[in-house]
Amino acid sequence: MDRRRSSLALLLLFVACTGVAIVVGGSRPALQQGIAPTVAQFAGYLCALGAAALLLAAPREDSALRRGGATVLGAVLVLVLVELVSAGGPDIGAGGVRLIALVVLVVASVRLAQGVAATGRSR
Repeated sequence: MDRRRSSLALLLLFVACTGVAIVVGGSRPALQQGIAPTVAQFAGYLCALGAAALLLAAPREDSALRRGGATVLGAVLVLVLVELVSAGGPDIGAGGVRLIALVVLVVASVRLAQGVAATGRSR
């Protein structure tokens, strides 16, 4: 099983779910948001947690994958905590923390994609 490819696919699903949550949330007035954006976002969080679990379950010899899994797990936990604490209200501090965590996930995804590309070239 190629953990890199599966984890990258799950992280891309996280991105897709986040995009859906933003589009659905932005298409409705603030008082009529409903639960759809939250459900989409938490589905994305589950995908990212799955990616982290796959990476953390890598053999001990592959410390780079395990380190990447810990990074993804930490960023997702921060995002979930920010989501629960801010309750979707306007909070510039929570928005800044959320942005930093998302950038960490982007960097982890890029590194994972580079690993997938390198593995593909060596075959």
